[in-house]
Amino acid sequence: MRENIFWLILTAVIVFVIFFNSSTSPLIAAFEEKVSLIEQRMSDSKLVANFLSYLESNFKDRIVWDNGRLIIDFRIKKEADEKPSLKDSLGGEYVNPLPEVTSEKDMYVLIKDSLENTASDVSFVVSSSFCGSNCSIDDVLGKTSEIAKLILSHHPELAYADKWSISASTYKSSSYKITITFNYFYPLDKVKEMKAETEAKAREIISKITSPKMTDLQKAKAIHDYIVKHTKYDYKNYISGTIPFESFTAYGVLIKGAGVCQGYTAAFNLLGQLAGLDSIGVSGTGIRNGKEVPHAWNMVRIDGKVRYIDATWDDPVPDRGDKVMYTYFNLTEKQIEKDHKWNKEDFSEKYFDYK
Repeated sequence: MRENIFWLILTAVIVFVIFFNSSTSPLIAAFEEKVSLIEQRMSDSKLVANFLSYLESNFKDRIVWDNGRLIIDFRIKKEADEKPSLKDSLGGEYVNPLPEVTSEKDMYVLIKDSLENTASDVSFVVSSSFCGSNCSIDDVLGKTSEIAKLILSHHPELAYADKWSISASTYKSSSYKITITFNYFYPLDKVKEMKAETEAKAREIISKITSPKMTDLQKAKAIHDYIVKHTKYDYKNYISGTIPFESFTAYGVLIKGAGVCQGYTAAFNLLGQLAGLDSIGVSGTGIRNGKEVPHAWNMVRIDGKVRYIDATWDDPVPDRGDKVMYTYFNLTEKQIEKDHKWNKEDFSEKYFDYK
């Protein structure tokens, strides 16, 4: 039984080693030495026991977070002799120290900018006091994951990354190097093409439906009306459980003309930002016929006041062409919370200024 466990763990670690470059950790070299010994003495039961002990003592702190959930232990803790820094693109000496994050806003903006640029990963340094005095590496990882998840909720127009992994290593005893690796739904080239096409279309729309002389309320109404008139709710795929990825994006709404609530929210965010409006997405639940269902809508700063807009629920199903409803347009918090629920701390007005 113990030998079976050994082979399972060995297989997992081999996958781990293939994934990470051997230069990233002295643990990898040690692991390769163990593998060499195993190949020479496969039948040595004592070696099996020793290797299992080695894994338990050296690989227990590796972790991967997938959308805020722990899925497998891959995190590395190590002592760094010098400040972490970026390698130049030609593989030369280390240059340019990594950005230092000292606040929630710093981290939020850094991760958000990376997603806007369709980066494959982002690295930075965080002080051990980032999330309170003497917070552990696990606390830092947890806070980083929370912020990454919030960004994708606030900005579904950037949500072409369907999962991410977070790793951390210690720098001396007072800070950590954090690396977030984004996994996109499509290859990066395709994602960049989709985003470019969507943004070009969004700029074209805004140039036609808004003007600099319009008030925030007039701009918000113009965007709300455009989305409702030009989008069909992807009801058929919603009912059958076959919603394509595009329907969750601004691309689906603005290019394909179909989407679900996250796509409507993403499209409103993108158009609103281009029109000069502060808008973030809100993720929570909507109450229909006494049942709570996952839902998304927009929180918008309109003429200095926080208002809520749910373009999805203002779009009739089945689609009625130019028919527009205003039941969920420009609502106060008290008005919309009658049938919408959300964590108000996670979707507060302060995030308008995280840019």
